[in-house]
Amino acid sequence: MDYQFCKRRRCRRGPLIGRGSLAPSAQLAVPDRVMTMDTDRVSPSSNSGVSGLRLANQLITQGSSAATTWAAVRGQGIAGEMDVLMATWLARPLTPASQARLGELMRRFATRLSASGVPSLTTVGVEECEAFLWAPTRRNAAPSIHTVHLRRTALRDLFSVLGDLDAGTVDPSRVLDLPAREGRQTRPLTEAEMTLVRTAALGRSRDRHRAVSAISLAEATATTGELAQIRWSAVDLAVGTVLLPGASPVEERTGAFSAWGKATLTRVANEVDPAGDDWVIPRRAHYGESHSAQAAMANLLTKVLASAGLKGSGVRPGSIRLWGGSHVLAERGIEAAAVALGIQSLDATRRALSPEVP
Repeated sequence: MDYQFCKRRRCRRGPLIGRGSLAPSAQLAVPDRVMTMDTDRVSPSSNSGVSGLRLANQLITQGSSAATTWAAVRGQGIAGEMDVLMATWLARPLTPASQARLGELMRRFATRLSASGVPSLTTVGVEECEAFLWAPTRRNAAPSIHTVHLRRTALRDLFSVLGDLDAGTVDPSRVLDLPAREGRQTRPLTEAEMTLVRTAALGRSRDRHRAVSAISLAEATATTGELAQIRWSAVDLAVGTVLLPGASPVEERTGAFSAWGKATLTRVANEVDPAGDDWVIPRRAHYGESHSAQAAMANLLTKVLASAGLKGSGVRPGSIRLWGGSHVLAERGIEAAAVALGIQSLDATRRALSPEVP
């Protein structure tokens, strides 16, 4: 069995899950818990799971309807059932980010079910759903409330598709009560807080280049989704701007570096001598080209904020980009701030930059 290893700690992260076992649109990702294993090789019904998977792929290739394909693979194993459900779910109008993030969570859930010996998605109960929602993360930490809510959203979508294909199936996740999300709105950082963040980023030893690059781009109003997509070819250090690609719900636009951001990125470029198609913020090998890079950007900014002693009270990764937007607001007005932030609504821009505004 293949395993991933953490280079720093040499710790086993768990088996690589099901590569090549599902259709290209439904490749399995590494689950949250080490207990999982390849869906083609687990559970007492593994043989039927493989045959169900092959049958699902064959019927999908032949253009059979979703209902016909589901009827053929129902009860034949989690892998085949998931292939049909994912193909049906991906046909819904979804943003690429939603397809990637929610789809990965659905497949992690299916992988856990297979590892636990659950024979079919139609037999899943409340206990399996609740265990998945509160399962530890890859680092064996308790999931955040945001993560728990996101996992439940993935389950609700999964069982919504299942209910459309199998009228007798009830969504077991609908009865789960979760703690409310933190209600305080993200606010812009103050000048003093921004100074602390810059100092914290410069003081990082392991990932200083990644940290200062992320802060520089975030100051230019880049979102965490955009941070994961920016290459050096989009950066013009001579002018001090960066082409921000846009990431739902913000628009493509040109961001302007602060004086600190321009100077800092210039030093980084001189030290690493990047090619135009290199990522400004290098990606870790296990993130690959997937949406997981966005989560990595959010985690990186969160760590820098924590190192700066900033946590809670409306301070989140987005607070850095709002700091940049607040500068544009003060210098050029609300319309320019909306353009800088990539927000179409002036009212939404005003609320983002002034959280006390109802």
